[in-house]
Amino acid sequence: MNLYKSKMLNERDYHTYLALFNSMVEHISAPDLLIYLRCSVRAVRKRIRLRGRPEEQEVGPKYLKRLHSLYESWFERYDKSPTLIVDTERVDYVHDMVHRLDLIEKIEAVMEGRPV
Repeated sequence: MNLYKSKMLNERDYHTYLALFNSMVEHISAPDLLIYLRCSVRAVRKRIRLRGRPEEQEVGPKYLKRLHSLYESWFERYDKSPTLIVDTERVDYVHDMVHRLDLIEKIEAVMEGRPV
């Protein structure tokens, strides 16, 4: 939807995408758990810079802000399975073992029905 709203995807292609998406959703099961790794647009931009992938460097803040807003809105409406929101603003679960173990513990708690 963000590409369509940004006029980077025309109406015909957007509707083709929606038809494909809706067809796929009819035939697949919902996940056991949906995890939302939430952080600010500022943190996302910093991570993009640090990652250094040339194709990502031109992604502008306006696009990222709109994408962030759309994700937030979609996640609020999501009701197909249990959800877990993980604030990743100051978390490095890729390089920090303590952060990684904490994330795994949260996931296991939700899957077992324990409080997070």
